[in-house]
Amino acid sequence: MPSAIRQHHELADKGLISILVEAQGADAQKLEGFLWQRFPDNDCFASVGCFVPIPESRGIPHGAVIGVDGKLLWAGNPIRDKAKIEELVEDQLKLMKKGWGDSSEARKVRAALYARGNFAAAEAIVTAMADGEEKSMLQQEVDARYATNKAAIDNLIKQGCWVKAQDAAKRLQKGVGKSPRWADDAAQLVKSFETDDSKAEISADKKLAKIIKNMRKGKVEKAPKALEKLIAKIGQTSVGARASRMLAALQG
Repeated sequence: MPSAIRQHHELADKGLISILVEAQGADAQKLEGFLWQRFPDNDCFASVGCFVPIPESRGIPHGAVIGVDGKLLWAGNPIRDKAKIEELVEDQLKLMKKGWGDSSEARKVRAALYARGNFAAAEAIVTAMADGEEKSMLQQEVDARYATNKAAIDNLIKQGCWVKAQDAAKRLQKGVGKSPRWADDAAQLVKSFETDDSKAEISADKKLAKIIKNMRKGKVEKAPKALEKLIAKIGQTSVGARASRMLAALQG
């Protein structure tokens, strides 16, 4: 886990998505408590039970590397094969920059979408293509990517991660540019963060971020009191619910 978390810190901005999977019978609350108590610097996704189809584990730790195209590249003991994992991840991040697929159009579309988040450029490439199966497939992929980004923003809001949600909305708006298909929708999404309720959530989220920052500096023992004070101030908000889960996890 320390290696996975470290690698995520180093490469997440380049496109790596790291998922920590608990598959030994713990429930979600126990998993959350364990992560906050032992690894407060963790920014990886965490899951109870494996939802990725990989070969069955014959022991722990067990890991897998899934490529940018969704194919399984490696599965096994991540301690024994650390160098192999790093090599595969670096190769896939380079591939993401260039895009992938059987045609130059497919590669350009995917490089624009996944490496740069440039929906306007991806849409322009697809629009210029001749009608056919590949054009339809790539258009569906662009549409699905936009929907996925919106769903991710909505999920961040529900989880009480308002600052990340607002930043993601701004990136999405920048990515769609003046596209007639998405510009108005993206603008409305960004504007939704300007309401009084949204501003209050964002302010509370920033205060929570300071507590988390101190935890990551090793001041975990001071976190419960700080969280209690914050919860008393912000009440029944999504950030308050997030802070309450953290407090329960630390005290569990």
